[in-house]
Amino acid sequence: MPDPIPPSDVDAERALLGSIMIAPDRFVDLATCVKAEHFYLIHHRWIWEAMIRLTEAELQIDFVTMCNALNTSGQLKEIGGPAYLIGLLSVTPTSMHAESYAKIVREKAFKRKALEVSSNLARNAIQDKPLSEALQQMEEFFVSTSALSGVTERMVMTAEKLCLSDVGELTWVLKDWIMAGGINLIAGMPAAGKSFLALDLAIGIASSGLAWDNRTVTQGKVLYHFLDGSYRGMRSRVIKLCHARGIQPPPDLVFDFSPLNLKVTSEVLALRQRIKRLDASVVIFDVMAKFIPGADENSVAEISPMMNSLREIANQTGTTFILIHHLNKGGNTDLSYRVRGSSDILGSVDTAIVISHDNQNSANSMRMIIPQKVRESLPPSQLQFQIESTEESIALRFSETNLSESRRGPCQLELIYADLLEYLQAEPDQEFKKNDLISVLQIGSSARTIDRAFAKLNNDPRIRVTKNGSFNTYQWEKDTPATPYP
Repeated sequence: MPDPIPPSDVDAERALLGSIMIAPDRFVDLATCVKAEHFYLIHHRWIWEAMIRLTEAELQIDFVTMCNALNTSGQLKEIGGPAYLIGLLSVTPTSMHAESYAKIVREKAFKRKALEVSSNLARNAIQDKPLSEALQQMEEFFVSTSALSGVTERMVMTAEKLCLSDVGELTWVLKDWIMAGGINLIAGMPAAGKSFLALDLAIGIASSGLAWDNRTVTQGKVLYHFLDGSYRGMRSRVIKLCHARGIQPPPDLVFDFSPLNLKVTSEVLALRQRIKRLDASVVIFDVMAKFIPGADENSVAEISPMMNSLREIANQTGTTFILIHHLNKGGNTDLSYRVRGSSDILGSVDTAIVISHDNQNSANSMRMIIPQKVRESLPPSQLQFQIESTEESIALRFSETNLSESRRGPCQLELIYADLLEYLQAEPDQEFKKNDLISVLQIGSSARTIDRAFAKLNNDPRIRVTKNGSFNTYQWEKDTPATPYP
């Protein structure tokens, strides 16, 4: 019995190459997902490689340059001469369907690779050989067919194409707090109420569309990965939170109590497939450290790949990730500096909130929800909440924070902001650079706090902000009436 013909579509290969010959500007985009080894016919691989060489040399792809490139490499005669290139043009109906041709070529290549890997695995098993080599090939195959960053598909575009692309408006799962399609962080000390906040949010998303004391949230399915306690404890929380709402536990809230290692490529790929299969719009990890076992949280080299993988999934699927994380102990009043681990954790997320819990000995004490980072919007006002717990129910009671009551005085950010306004109003005829203002006012706070104060200044209608090279200048608007400082 003859060997079966490996999966291939030579007509699609010809049509793809012909499309590039007709519309060479399409090559850069298509080359991000199609590689030379994806072609079944060896001379089609040579043609694709010649196109790559021309592009790298910043030469136009056309009949003349292709003939020259293939002739230089000694392959023009092997492919059938210039007549074969002319034939590619004649058999291609249009370049409009180039992406479809590319998809066919790529899928056939992956099927051939799957046959090769499975055959090697079966051969090793029959011959009772170690499976390590075949298993390594299997993992490499799964990686090669994934859509994770740096593997097969890269999001590359010109500035012109980027600005013309329709990305839509910024959307929120919870307005100003949890960004849709982004990575969001909820951090706090043990027993601060992080999991209760996340769970109340998850129940609201998966049921009524209301959470955090009747604030509107976007409804959808939630995948809640939980390794920070017992199955029994989570069951009790869900029952009591739903009882307080007067609802049944929502079927669109799915819990996963299984170990998951976000450092392992195959497990990240499995996560992506699970998100797709469940059609989950929100994924929660409680707590983050449990899903990167053995990792050094202070190492950018170990944290960054995990964050990059989540970002890639979020970009390609629109999934919203919420990471529950811990704070370090300490007396630093700027809680962003107490987010445990590498600064890359806070740097990688779109939003970050910190739960401040002064009296940890009291289960019903007031908690503060403090926005520490909002990447594409102004930070919201702080919130405070209490956890009201009985034998039958658990409810979260929210209220706006009264800064004058919750703190002994204005926060450092507000003090810096007020000083900046006062100084600029006193010198309305002058423009000041940021560093000049920092120097003359002798501002000694952290760079993060100073940046936040100037971010507020950028949005203050009383201040004229002018772009001057690589920096901004600030000047009081002369026609602005005097107003009280914040």
